Amino acid sequence: MSGITLDHLLYDEGSPLRIKDTDRERLRVLFLAKHALAGGSFDKNDGTHAIYHNEIKECLEGLGVELDVSNTYEALFERIPQNFIFTLFNRGGFRNSEILASCLGEYLSVPYLGAPPSMRGFADDKHLTKVMYSQLGIPTPDWQIYRTSDISAPKPDFEAERYVVKPNNSSASWGIAHSTDWDELRPHVKRLLEDNHDVIVEAFVPGVDVTLPVVGAGKPWILYPMLNPAADGLNIVTYEQKRGFKGGSSIELFADKDKFPELIDYTKQVNSYIWPYDYGRFDYRIEPNGKVWALEFNLSCNLGSSRAIVQSAKALGYTQQDIVESVMANSLERQRVMFEAVCAGKQIRWEM
Repeated sequence: MSGITLDHLLYDEGSPLRIKDTDRERLRVLFLAKHALAGGSFDKNDGTHAIYHNEIKECLEGLGVELDVSNTYEALFERIPQNFIFTLFNRGGFRNSEILASCLGEYLSVPYLGAPPSMRGFADDKHLTKVMYSQLGIPTPDWQIYRTSDISAPKPDFEAERYVVKPNNSSASWGIAHSTDWDELRPHVKRLLEDNHDVIVEAFVPGVDVTLPVVGAGKPWILYPMLNPAADGLNIVTYEQKRGFKGGSSIELFADKDKFPELIDYTKQVNSYIWPYDYGRFDYRIEPNGKVWALEFNLSCNLGSSRAIVQSAKALGYTQQDIVESVMANSLERQRVMFEAVCAGKQIRWEM
């Protein structure tokens, strides 16, 4: 099994891609996010996610592009006057909500941020990404998938000292639970299945989480790895910590990055199969004995000022707005055919 030959930019070899002047003059961007109109206040349900959406809105305003704002998928249910969709919609409350905006962008022939819907769907399915890791010989913890077609939730086929349970397609550690006792976890698994979530169960690996940000800059630009410890003794970061409801977690530069070349090697291997996309984050677990395990990768992850991509970029001397511009410029190049078509008033349709 082999992917495409792909050049990468590593650390200070790369820099943000800039939007071409000829594109900037033509761009009319629709910013689509759940809290796009909320004004940047901390949300009682989504916490700092609402602040993040306002940060990105301000970055787009700072880029000087014509900008329209919406907080609903329905904005894409008919032809739109904009020629680029900067979508941050995630966890929309229904299955596969992460790919709806990109699917509608394809239907409308309007370029959109992120990755093709097929690749977003693949990346959001943690089971399938772990199958990929296994096929590539990249270590990944034992796991089992539970689909909603069977809600009986039998004990996993593998033994583990501790099991970690989470929705198979969720983000920000929402719905995560763990225990040494499967009977204790089984009701949680059944509740998720009954709520129409597929569920993945993994063997817990002791150690610490390290995430490797990748930004689209014409080529995949690998930023500094970031350490994401938690204060619970097991180093399992929760949804409440990621959304700012609780403390006890941090994101900081991984000082020992040079001791673990696998972080770069594994990411490059995967990229040879999934590129192009606009930005992503590759999550790893490093055991105390130094073994590196691949957990998952997240395309179109959080670009908030306190999160891994922007914090890593800051260590290289770049701002949140620099990264926003780079991922949008990369997206325009990735979808150049569609952007030129929509600017010419055309809707792409294949002859069938």
